[in-house]
Formats: sequence, structure tokens, C-alpha cells
Amino acid sequence: MNKGFLFIGAIIFAIYLYLMFTNIYLAHKKQKENHYPNLSKKEIFDAYEKQDNDDSKKS
Repeated sequence: MNKGFLFIGAIIFAIYLYLMFTNIYLAHKKQKENHYPNLSKKEIFDAYEKQDNDDSKKS
């Protein structure tokens, strides 16, 4: 009986983790689209890379 509870709990936890990470991924993707609606993926990546380089020079 105890192993059954553990098994069911593990399944529920795995489903929870899957849905949580899926939600995070989709929210991040949606946020990018809202902030940069007219830019291509390369332009967005270049902007992030430039900002990271600027931040590293300041420190």
C-alpha cells in the first residue's frame, strides 16, 4: 500500500513538473513576442548579446 501511494505521488509530481516547465516556456515565448513583435529571432539574440557584453564591461 505504501509503495502504491509513493508511485501515484511520483506520477502526480512528474505531471506537475512537466506542466510547470511547459507554462514557463510558453510564457517566456509570449513575453518575447509582446516585447519584440517586429524583430526576427536573430535580431533579438543580437540585442540580448549586446546587452550582456555591455553589462560585463561595466563590472
